[in-house]
Amino acid sequence: MILSERIYWIKAASAILVGLTCTALQHYYGLDGAVVFSIGSIIYILFSEVLAIVMKFDRNRAIRVGIGAFIFLWMLTWTLFNTILLTG
Repeated sequence: MILSERIYWIKAASAILVGLTCTALQHYYGLDGAVVFSIGSIIYILFSEVLAIVMKFDRNRAIRVGIGAFIFLWMLTWTLFNTILLTG
């Protein structure tokens, strides 16, 4: 597996954790959705920077690799667990 693929799948897996974190921040700490969205976006940027440094990858490319998968899985997880908590 090449380095960019590894970064892609790490970001995809981390998106699920960020979605769960956003759900917890919104429901258990009462934060507004816009604030939680900002926190999730900041986590993505910081995580991309850390991956670029640790894996010795180009910083600009590290941010672009896996952004679609991250956003999709993050929003999916966040929406799914918000729905489960609201109806459950």
